[in-house]
Amino acid sequence: MPINEIRDTIQGRITLEGDGRGYMTRCINLKEGYRNQVLSVDVFNDNVSQDITYGGTPKCYQLFVSPYPIIPTNEVIDINLATVPPFIHAGPLAGDEQVLYKESAITYFIGEPEGVQSVVRKNQFPSAEVAATPTTTWYSPHLYITVLWWGTGGEQVDAKFSLFIRVKQTKVNAAQESMGQYKEFLDSQTRLLMDTAVVMDPASVSGYVFPMWKYGGIRPELMISGTTALRYFNRVASNANQDMVARGALQTAYQDATTMVGFDTAFGDAALNLPDWITLMDVAGVTAGELRPYPPPLKYADNGNTLMF
Repeated sequence: MPINEIRDTIQGRITLEGDGRGYMTRCINLKEGYRNQVLSVDVFNDNVSQDITYGGTPKCYQLFVSPYPIIPTNEVIDINLATVPPFIHAGPLAGDEQVLYKESAITYFIGEPEGVQSVVRKNQFPSAEVAATPTTTWYSPHLYITVLWWGTGGEQVDAKFSLFIRVKQTKVNAAQESMGQYKEFLDSQTRLLMDTAVVMDPASVSGYVFPMWKYGGIRPELMISGTTALRYFNRVASNANQDMVARGALQTAYQDATTMVGFDTAFGDAALNLPDWITLMDVAGVTAGELRPYPPPLKYADNGNTLMF
C-alpha cells in the first residue's frame, strides 16, 4: 500500500466572459488498478493579492478536487448584500459524492470614512481539522483540479494555486475497480440543482412528527375480536373443519383496518374490531387484485419435457 505525495499546481490567466465567469481545470493522472484514499489535503493560494484587492466589484472563486471535472450547475452563491447580485452557476455542493475537496472565497468591499476596505470570507470542505485525516476513496485513475471564478466581464485573473495531497493506493481486483469507476462516472453526471430539505410551517412541525402532541399519552389501540383471532391462531387437527374467509371479505377487512381516523382515535375500524396491525397478516396476491382462475396451460415437447417460454 504505497503512499504517494502529490505536489502540483494549477495556474494560468483567466479572461472572464461577458457574464463575469471564468473556468479552468487540470488533470493529474494516477496508476490504474488501485483504490485511492485521501490521507490529507492542503491548498495554498500563491496569488494572495487576489484576496486583498481594493475597489471594484465583488469577486469569488471555488476550487474543487474531484475524480472528474466539475461542471457549473444552477446553484447560486448569495452573500446577502442588497447591492450585489448572487454569483450564478456555481459548482455542486460540498456534500456531493463527486467532491473530494472544496474551497470557496468571496471578496467584497465596504465603504469607510478612510476609504474602501475589502472583506474576505473563506471556507473549505472538509474543514482544516478534518482535511488532515479524511477517509474519502475513489477508483478512477485520475484526479481533476477545477477553479470557478466570478468577477467583472473582460477582467483578467491570474490564478495560482498549489496543492499537496497525500494518497494511499491499495491494489484491488478488476471487478472492484470497474464497479468503483462506474459509480464515480455516474456520480459525475451533472445535478443542476439539489433540493433535499422538507420545508414546513414551524407551528405544524409537532403535528407532522408526533400526532399525539395535542392529546397527550400514547395512542389508543384496538383489540382484535376473539372470532377473528381464532381464524389465525387456533390450532386444529389436520382433518378438522375450519371456517373459510372469502377473498372479498379479506380485502374489505384490510381496507377497513387502514381507514383514516382522528388524531386521538385508535387506528382501524372500532365497529368491526379490526386494528391496523391486522394488515401484517396480509397474504400477497389476496389483496393485490383479481387472481387468475386457472394457471397457464403447459406445453410439452415430443419427448415429454415441459417447454419453457
